Amino acid sequence: MIGRLIKGFSLGLLFSTSVLATPIHLGELANFALFAGANGASSQSGYMGLGSESDVHGNIAAKQLEFGAGTIVNGYAAGINQQQGAGIHITQGWQQWNNSQFISLQDQLSALSQQLQGLGGTQTNLQSLNNYTGNGGLNVFSLNPVIMAHQVINLFGSADDTFVFNISQWFMMDGGGIFLHGINPNQVFFNFHSQNQAEEYTTLSAGLFGTSNIQGNLLAPNMFLQVGDGATLNNTRILAGALQLNIQTLIPPPSAQEPSQVPVPASILLLLPGLLLLTKRKR
Repeated sequence: MIGRLIKGFSLGLLFSTSVLATPIHLGELANFALFAGANGASSQSGYMGLGSESDVHGNIAAKQLEFGAGTIVNGYAAGINQQQGAGIHITQGWQQWNNSQFISLQDQLSALSQQLQGLGGTQTNLQSLNNYTGNGGLNVFSLNPVIMAHQVINLFGSADDTFVFNISQWFMMDGGGIFLHGINPNQVFFNFHSQNQAEEYTTLSAGLFGTSNIQGNLLAPNMFLQVGDGATLNNTRILAGALQLNIQTLIPPPSAQEPSQVPVPASILLLLPGLLLLTKRKR
């Protein structure tokens, strides 16, 4: 009888995505709407350029920050070097950082990206996921590459769903967008995990986003992201090696969130029956 109970218990665990799991969380990076902190010899490593109409609702940090005239940051701006246009408004002021602060955050970003890359994911294309409904847990996909123009992707789910999109090549989108229905944007990750070996962030772009609607967390620790004029960035956070942003309004996801759960390998879960038997014998 005990053996049957233990067997059933272990099988139940194998199909669970929340038991004995490692959380997906941004850590200190959740404090930022925009971050660019790549390490490298290129002068563009850790560069962030903001266009003159940028209105960012949150903190930003980059090693090299260039503000267009009239840029508004509703938070603080942190960096090592800055170049300001006219009429800049930073509500919580400038913070002078050193390189070690960026190294710490960049290491966190790289570790998170590697964690998500390790999940693999079902190989598919983003268009095929239109009207996809989450499984109530972890949904992982591998997208290589994404090239879209004026197409809309609708994703449905609940607060218990986590979506991870692992991307190793191009992500180009002009028009259309990715819309979340019932899904917490904090639990959506577009993970650009390619390595920029050349360290030349002006020419090796991981993603180009034009007049599109993008929601969720964009992670690209070793790549350069370009976000063009007219993009709708509501519930969007961008953490990259380098950034060029000709944007209007950017609002990050709400800061309060419960960590998402990543299932541990089944081999660890298979050890549980033995542990339960050992506990029973000790009693």
